[in-house]
Amino acid sequence: MSHKPGRLTKLVATLGPASEVRLDEMILAGVNVFRLNFSHSRGDFAPYVAVITKIREAATRLNKPVAILGDLQGPKFRIGELEDHKAVDLVKGKRIQMSVGATVGNSQHIYTKNAAVVNGLSVGHKVLLDDGFLELKVVERVSPDSIVCEVVVGGKLGEKKGINVPDILVSSKLSEKDKEDATFAVSQELDYIAASFVQTADDILELREWITSHASKELKEKGDANPSNISNHPQWRAKLPLIIAKIEKPQAIDHIHSILEATDGIMVARGDLGVEMSLERVPAIQKMLIELCNQAQKPVITATQMLQTMIDNPVPTRAEVSDVANAVFDGSDAVMLSAESAVGQYPVQAVQTMVRIIEEAEKDLGQAIHRQQNSLFLELRRVVSKEEKLSPSQTLAQLAVTAARKTDCKAIIVISYTGLMACRISKFKPDIPIIAFTADPVSYRRMALIASVFPVLKKLGPSFDEAMQGIDESVLQLGFLAAGDPVVMCAGVTDVAHFSSLLKITHIGGADNKKAAQQ
Repeated sequence: MSHKPGRLTKLVATLGPASEVRLDEMILAGVNVFRLNFSHSRGDFAPYVAVITKIREAATRLNKPVAILGDLQGPKFRIGELEDHKAVDLVKGKRIQMSVGATVGNSQHIYTKNAAVVNGLSVGHKVLLDDGFLELKVVERVSPDSIVCEVVVGGKLGEKKGINVPDILVSSKLSEKDKEDATFAVSQELDYIAASFVQTADDILELREWITSHASKELKEKGDANPSNISNHPQWRAKLPLIIAKIEKPQAIDHIHSILEATDGIMVARGDLGVEMSLERVPAIQKMLIELCNQAQKPVITATQMLQTMIDNPVPTRAEVSDVANAVFDGSDAVMLSAESAVGQYPVQAVQTMVRIIEEAEKDLGQAIHRQQNSLFLELRRVVSKEEKLSPSQTLAQLAVTAARKTDCKAIIVISYTGLMACRISKFKPDIPIIAFTADPVSYRRMALIASVFPVLKKLGPSFDEAMQGIDESVLQLGFLAAGDPVVMCAGVTDVAHFSSLLKITHIGGADNKKAAQQ
């Protein structure tokens, strides 16, 4: 089955009751990555195993590259239960006590099991409840495990609602639940793991150490003689999920450069970010994070409330349409649906709507580029290209995009065993598809997240000429190009013998390609 590149920006959709039974429809509508929310896991992974199996079967059946992202809950703090399980009224100006414990709360006293939250707060600190809809201010410390707060913004508070404490750095060590979920993600060979509420690079390093350690244990169970160092086992290292750092705490902004160095990609999680800091700061931070990711040549997902209205309505608001388009203009690799696709009434329509918005935004960008206007994409290209020193593979990636633009090529074809070269080419923002051939199923799925990249799974020879065999036929079958179309072909340095950096401009079905295939 052929699939034409209608858009370059990718789409992540959260799975839930509304969409789990409509996987084929969701993929055909345009989903590239499915997000599994582990916040709802309770130690029983059987439902997740079933849905992972169904996703991979659907992707194989439809001949589509589809990645899976497992989203860890992270250190999410909540209040406990309330009397009669009924919401209580918090009145502005009144006081309420917050203590550590499992006692049932009421309108005068609420409890949380998370001692770190209560212990870390001081007089004057802000406490946000229920995604920031309610606000308290600490006015008194009663004991190490109890504080008194004044209600600044009142309203109804339901039990088990979230607690945000933006003024303090709360320990974000991996919880036992996150360890169990991460272990499961490794066992299922998920493509990505999202780390929630990241504050420093240490959070990423701790998670990476955990998943690497788990992979080493699996090697030992399989009878490997020396499983202690996973770096000695490239075939296992390549299967480990890549880590996406969710930026939703103000402390993460303070440590963003070290986080970017430690992580494999970033998610701009605007929901909690808008709770933890002033709402009006979020748009500028979104643009900054996307720019930094493009500079670092790592994927970036813009997420949360993008088409929120479509949870209950078949069409989005005009403001939501602009929000999605601006995320594309900013240079996101992917945009994400959350509740819209997980529990909304119109999950498939939400995907279709987002696809149409992306396509129109990219059309506008393409026209601006061809007119050589000072568009945001042109600026992004300058941003990514401004580094004075580039590695050989980065230089090759930049040359591939420049050559394609100067010679009006219709696509960039890359031999990318690991997907890294395709990702690097993507970050120089070509406005044509990157058709990435790989022999590795893991790399094939992972590249589904990367903007402009259209992965193709194909057995490849160890040299460029051998790898080129059958490439023209495969490209034509995709429906992207016609015989005679000009393309850039390139390959980066890999761990395969006799395979080095190469770039050439040619034509699909050209004599030089046929000659290479015959040799």
